Amino acid sequence: MVLPQLPAYQNHTEANDPFWQRKYYAFHIHSSAKLEEKLNYMHLNPVKARLCEKSVDWKWSSARYYEEGKSVGVPITWID
Repeated sequence: MVLPQLPAYQNHTEANDPFWQRKYYAFHIHSSAKLEEKLNYMHLNPVKARLCEKSVDWKWSSARYYEEGKSVGVPITWID
């Protein structure tokens, strides 16, 4: 049974489908530089998709925290 609050794509997956779909894979962050690269990539996704003009405008983005030092509603901690 699929719960109604789950995303629509959940209705099209089976219990035995792979977690990582084609072209998606787990990636280990091994340095601060790589972490910054991945954060920049994630922050720019809604901009590239034309969902907002600036990454800090996207409601669910941590860009406001990293770029403006503003709260995003959840605590963000840096773990070395």
